[in-house]
Amino acid sequence: MKHLIVIFLFTASMFAVDYYEDIEPIFNSRCVSCHGYSGSGGLSLLSYYNLMNGSNNGDVVVPGDHESSLLWQEVDSGDMPPGNNNLTSDQINLIAQ
Repeated sequence: MKHLIVIFLFTASMFAVDYYEDIEPIFNSRCVSCHGYSGSGGLSLLSYYNLMNGSNNGDVVVPGDHESSLLWQEVDSGDMPPGNNNLTSDQINLIAQ
């Protein structure tokens, strides 16, 4: 049984998403031009703290439920980021995780 737990934890860690290594670079290259220091709509994506702090409209991330998260809904629909900053399906999947 202990071997199964170790294998599970090792496998799970291989697929874990690290905000600072995986998500923040996407936001930095595609989103902070609008959601930087001044934070359009009150949402700053310059740090994990700012993201989890939400926007003028409240929370944008629902932990453990990406489909209910406003941020993911906007990204998945293609509304964000606007213009020619389309995200790849891999980037959208990372944000969902």
